[in-house]
Amino acid sequence: MLPVLLAFLLGMLEFSMLLIVRQELLTASREGARVAAQGGGAADVEQAARVFLGTGSLSRANVVSVLTDDTGTPLPSGSPVAVTVSIPASQAVPDLLAFVGLSIRNETLAAQTVMRKE
Repeated sequence: MLPVLLAFLLGMLEFSMLLIVRQELLTASREGARVAAQGGGAADVEQAARVFLGTGSLSRANVVSVLTDDTGTPLPSGSPVAVTVSIPASQAVPDLLAFVGLSIRNETLAAQTVMRKE
């Protein structure tokens, strides 16, 4: 009974931490997309997202922005710009359920925001 209770409690804790990290990634992508929508460049977008992510474990997240078309031309006003922030789950949250065979080691947490360029 005790191992089942322990697994259940650790599962709730890990799931809660995953939700918090997902929300942080979403907010960081939203901040980056806001800068992109106002005409900021890729470096400005990444800086805005990284300022929100801070210096903790989420600072290693990947920030990818789509600000140009297929030919490399900057997107015109009214076009959608996208910012995606992602990180391997094992770098953001401890793998608490590995002992019961449920590991997040190969999972990636990602959030994307799309806004129209002004």
